[in-house]
Amino acid sequence: MLLFRAKHIARLKTLQAGVQFRNRMSSACIVVIADEVLNGKIVDTNSTFFAKYCYGLGIPLKEIVTIGDDESQIVGTLQRVRKQYDFIVTSGGIGPTHDDITYEAVAKSYGLPVELNTECQERMRRLSNPEARHSAAALRDHYRMATLPTGENVRNYYVADDLWVPVCSIDGQVFVLPGIPQLFERMLRELEPVVRATFWPGAGARAPFRRFFVTTPRMETDASSFLRVLQEEAVQLGKDVKIGSYPHFGMGFNTVSITGSAADEAYLRELVERTIAALDGKEVSEEDERKFSDAR
Repeated sequence: MLLFRAKHIARLKTLQAGVQFRNRMSSACIVVIADEVLNGKIVDTNSTFFAKYCYGLGIPLKEIVTIGDDESQIVGTLQRVRKQYDFIVTSGGIGPTHDDITYEAVAKSYGLPVELNTECQERMRRLSNPEARHSAAALRDHYRMATLPTGENVRNYYVADDLWVPVCSIDGQVFVLPGIPQLFERMLRELEPVVRATFWPGAGARAPFRRFFVTTPRMETDASSFLRVLQEEAVQLGKDVKIGSYPHFGMGFNTVSITGSAADEAYLRELVERTIAALDGKEVSEEDERKFSDAR
């Protein structure tokens, strides 16, 4: 095993020039704010979408947090994750009802006030004419959705002409989005140019991640030593290279996943070939692996 590791050490040293950039790669987190998720009323799909979104952009998603519609919990969570991650998205809690408190809580976490945003209000009037549809009491609640954090470090992105709701961003770090999946997904897609400009300005497109799968008849216990060596070797290329093992109960095989930056595709392909050779493996497509994982 020592000879196996030594064989590749010289080659790894030639790749160190790229490590510094990858070690400074932006990291992401999503904070799902919804009592309905915690009590089982709805299934959260926004975090799954965001994981795929980050994967496609080459941004490592490091944490998914699900919390309730509780001001102190939202404030505390945001103050914590802001110290750890660069790109933070919140999902949910920006409607008109009493339990929609995300804007207020996000503002409080930064020590900012909230105010009725006249631009958002005018967009509401132009696109949906709320004054003609709501009573005075209902209108006050309706305009809660236009009562946004306010300050020099706040920017509102109106990502589509037919939507009045903005993506509210603070410090270019926290981005507040609706919890409705159709809106969350659409607005996040439309926000992509902003995300690119914010997290790697002038650097061009960042390489997305690539993921390869190898099935093996070996038990995880038998494969673990080999996979540990691969992971220890791969980590020298940057934190975005991950080796994983996933059992498929009752199917007679397990799957090894090899994930990293597309910029390192040649190295990732080498890991695939070495895994196939060492574990009597067979490469399978992502579609096939999804079928294996979804089988019950």
